[in-house]
Amino acid sequence: MISSSGNQTDGEARNGMIPQVRAVRPELFLTAIAIFVFHGCGVGPPDNSYQPPPPPEVNVSRPVVQTVTQFIEENGETEAVERAEVRARVQGVLQEIRFQPGDEVKKDDVLYVIERTEFEAAVRAAEASVAGAKAALQVANAQVEIATVEITRAGLDYKRFKDLFDKGAGTEQELDESKAAHDASIVKKEGMLANVETAKAEQQKAEANLAQVQLDLDYTTVKAPISGVVSKTEVTVGNLAENGTLLTSVVDRTRMYANFNISDREALRLQEARRAKGDPDQQKDKDRLRTTSAFLRRENDSGFPFEGLLEYIDQEGIDQSTGTLAIRCVFENPDDLLMPGLFVHVRVPVGTLKDALLIPERALFRDQAGSFVLAVNSEKKIEKKPVSIGQTYDGMIVVKDGLGAEDMIVLEGSQRARPGVEVTPNESQVSPTSNAGKQSNSSEEAKSTSDASASEEIPHEAE
Repeated sequence: MISSSGNQTDGEARNGMIPQVRAVRPELFLTAIAIFVFHGCGVGPPDNSYQPPPPPEVNVSRPVVQTVTQFIEENGETEAVERAEVRARVQGVLQEIRFQPGDEVKKDDVLYVIERTEFEAAVRAAEASVAGAKAALQVANAQVEIATVEITRAGLDYKRFKDLFDKGAGTEQELDESKAAHDASIVKKEGMLANVETAKAEQQKAEANLAQVQLDLDYTTVKAPISGVVSKTEVTVGNLAENGTLLTSVVDRTRMYANFNISDREALRLQEARRAKGDPDQQKDKDRLRTTSAFLRRENDSGFPFEGLLEYIDQEGIDQSTGTLAIRCVFENPDDLLMPGLFVHVRVPVGTLKDALLIPERALFRDQAGSFVLAVNSEKKIEKKPVSIGQTYDGMIVVKDGLGAEDMIVLEGSQRARPGVEVTPNESQVSPTSNAGKQSNSSEEAKSTSDASASEEIPHEAE
């Protein structure tokens, strides 16, 4: 029997009257089809064996070839060209301070006033002494005039007694007495003349004393010895200032020195560079010294924005205890970007190097054996090349030895590049540096650099 649903009953199936048909699940059907297709088309199972990765990519470039200026570069310290200590030149109580720390002052501006009462009294006493000396000189001159009159009178008496004696009317005693009186008046006048000289000396002494006390009085007004910026006061109002006490200092920061030392080898290089400019005459050599350019940078500067002149070389020569030569350069500082006592880097040009090879500093590596670069050889494998390096120019460094102009050096991707490893090089070009032959002299650049918070790596000269 067939059920109302149209399906065969279980009894009928068991009796073998009609075969039973079961539903096939779709996933089993699809699997069977796939097996049939793969076997029928002759396609085997996928290959799961290890496949090596492609060679890592690295950015490479050839060295830059250009002419560069060679420099002597050393660390130095700045010093104000003009700096003056302000000291008390008389002893007294400080009465006034007429400045604030950091004020701009001109030469002879009044900075301090020391109590003047004692010195004014000394001036008046000295003036009285001068007046007394002048009066004493007048008395001495009057006595000389009196002595002169006495000489004249004694001379007349002597002449009269001599005439009488010659005529036999006078005695020899009267003649001798008149002659003695005449001689005595002459000696008296000489004594009066000596008194005049003494009086003159006393007057000069009194005048000198007056000048001294007047000078002391003037010293109670302490003035600025130079124009510049005044520092803080070391003595406050109401305190006693001894003669020689340091009160403050004035610094003119419009021009700055940079003092540094170079080795004896660099001293010879500098000497050769200076003499190569022309006549080795000593005076002309000194003139050339003051026309030799120098360049300066601070710790946070990019490049060398300050340009000055070589100003002084120690005339005592090489210091045998250190093997160095002291040198000083001078730099204009109108914008007050340099301050005294600043540690700086100074460069002095000593010649040019033609066809120098330059590479970016980021391509240079160092280990215990020295400096080296990673290069890609003709087989596209990494090769380690030891190099000898020179000076730096705006992120580029001179390679003295160990590298050729056609070598491909690794710039980026060095973390994946090891000596002997095959790589895929991507070549790029590095732009030449604009400061290899000259230095920037822009105060605006220095200003913007001084405002920047980040500082760059200090360039150096490697031996």
